[in-house]
Amino acid sequence: MTNPQLPEPAATLARIGERLARLPGVTGVVLGGSRARGAARPDSDLDIGLYYDPDAAPEFGQVLAAAAELDDGGAPAGHGGYGEWGPWINGGVWLTADGLKTDVLLRDHARVERVVREAAAGRFTVDYQPGHPHGFVSTVYAGEVRHNLPLRDPEGRLAALRALVDPYPPALAEAVVARFGWEAGFSLDGALSPARRGDLHQVTGLLHRAVACLNQVVFALNGRFLLNEKGALAEAAGMPRTPADYRPRTEAALTGLSVDPSTLRSAVDAVRGLHEELAGLRP
Repeated sequence: MTNPQLPEPAATLARIGERLARLPGVTGVVLGGSRARGAARPDSDLDIGLYYDPDAAPEFGQVLAAAAELDDGGAPAGHGGYGEWGPWINGGVWLTADGLKTDVLLRDHARVERVVREAAAGRFTVDYQPGHPHGFVSTVYAGEVRHNLPLRDPEGRLAALRALVDPYPPALAEAVVARFGWEAGFSLDGALSPARRGDLHQVTGLLHRAVACLNQVVFALNGRFLLNEKGALAEAAGMPRTPADYRPRTEAALTGLSVDPSTLRSAVDAVRGLHEELAGLRP
C-alpha cells in the first residue's frame, strides 16, 4: 500500500517508490530522515529506505539500474554494494532526483525485524561502525521503523513492526537509561587520570563518549529514538526532560580543551555535573 499523505515533493517520492518497489525481493520502500519527521529544510536530502528479503534480495546491479532511471543525469553519484559499509549500514546509492540529493539505503528486512523485536523487549547492541564515533546503536533500526513514512508497504510488514515501538517501549527506556547512564559515569571516572597527565586526546575521546551517552539518556527519558549522532545535542536540548541549559553547558565544557591538567579536569567536572543532574530526572 502507498501513503496518501506524503510530504512534498510528493510526486517525486511516488515515482521513487513505484520504481524501487518493482525490484525483486523488495518488501517495502519508505521515506526516512528529517523529511519523514517533519524537520526538513527546503534543501534537505531525500532519505529512502529500501527494505528487502535477504533470501531473495535483488542483485545490486538491478538496484543501480533502477537508481540510474531515477537519477536526473542517468548516472548515480556513488554507491556501496551489500556489506561494503559494514553490517549495519549495509549498502546504498546516491543520486539526484528532480533536483534533490537522494540517498537510497538498503535494509535487510529480516535483520530489522529481529532488532525491532529485541528493542521492544529492552535489548539492544552498540557496535563499531565507520562514521559513527559513539558506535551504531541497534535502536536506530527501531527508530527508523517508528518514524519512516511508507511509499510502498504491500503486505503491511513495516506497519506491523512500527506497532511494536510506537509508543516508545518502557522496557527499552529503562534499558537505555541504565546502560548509557552507567557508561557516561564510567567514561568520566576514566578521564580523571589522563586529565591529571594532560592527555588531551584521551580526555577528549572520553568526554565525547560521555556526552553521547547523556544524549541517549535524554532521548529515552523523553520517549524518543536517537536516529543520528549529528545534531543529537541540539535536539536533546529542546526536550522537556533534560538538564537546564544542556547545550550551552555541554559546549562550554568542550570548548577550549588543552593539555593543561586544570582545564581538562574542569571540563570533566562540568560534564559530571550534567550527568548528576540528569540522574535526578530519571523516573
